[in-house]
Amino acid sequence: MTAASPDGLLFVALALVFAGVILFLLEVFLPSGGILALLSASSLVGSVVVMFLFNSMLGMSLLIAYFIVIPVALYWGLKVWRGSSVGHKLILGADTEGTDDQLSQVRSEEMRLVRADRIKQNIGKFGVADSTLRPVGFVLIEEDRLDAIAEGEVIERGQRVEVVDAYDNQIKVRLATQSSEQDNRPGS
Repeated sequence: MTAASPDGLLFVALALVFAGVILFLLEVFLPSGGILALLSASSLVGSVVVMFLFNSMLGMSLLIAYFIVIPVALYWGLKVWRGSSVGHKLILGADTEGTDDQLSQVRSEEMRLVRADRIKQNIGKFGVADSTLRPVGFVLIEEDRLDAIAEGEVIERGQRVEVVDAYDNQIKVRLATQSSEQDNRPGS
């Protein structure tokens, strides 16, 4: 077996670098299940090995370049892939292309605050347990079915309740007593 010529080793190393880059670019745009990425990584490792055989200083330089270039290339590849048609089909929420995430968050927070204010308006009102509250369940207050948590004891379905507190999307209720209902009636 004859030793490879130095020029031949340099050509093989550069061909492996080129092949690794092409395979990486193909992986970004073609769904291969990671096969092209594995071939790309193998080509790049092979290029380092062959470059070390050609010249150890160039081999080390190539290795250092890979440690710098590969993370940048992966970041770029993921960013481009996310915008590709395949990426849109595989990434959850990709159908929101063109929407401003910050604007969506602001709208969502506004809707949460409006709902929280609407729920807080029920404090002091009376209703009926729509399910058994052990301690969580549902109550009907002025035709609205709301999530509720019982304060203290279990409240059976059909019992009268009084709203005593509200936070986030849930109200806190207690069993209504005759005196509490009379105290809250208009004109008392």
